[in-house]
Amino acid sequence: MATKMTALTSLEAQVIQMLLEGENAVLAILRQQAGQVRASSRKMTGVGFFTDLALDPQAVRVAGCPSFRLGDVNGTAANVRHGLGFLLYVKEGVLRQLEGYTYDEPWPDVVRGLVLTYAGGANRNLDGLQRLLH
Repeated sequence: MATKMTALTSLEAQVIQMLLEGENAVLAILRQQAGQVRASSRKMTGVGFFTDLALDPQAVRVAGCPSFRLGDVNGTAANVRHGLGFLLYVKEGVLRQLEGYTYDEPWPDVVRGLVLTYAGGANRNLDGLQRLLH
């Protein structure tokens, strides 16, 4: 049976876009992938979600096919008291999964008034990111 691919939700797209911002060759390739990525499945955990991502097998991969995760984007929402966290998993050079989670409270049915920020403040710490990616 074929897996039904669906477009990313607004929240998923916003988070991925922010996680992939910055002047970096690896991020540039991942941004190309993000333009083509679809959700192959979504799982709600009660305190967050996992969205499995799928790309065309011919999509450009990050050189060396590394596996790592990006997680320097946090969020606040009008209906979440303690904030939100996000992780974007890259496996073998390809976007594979987005995870969203709360800190000790239920994930709301609808996230209201989402504001995303970098863990390091208003600007992304590209130095730390460089160390992760190389």
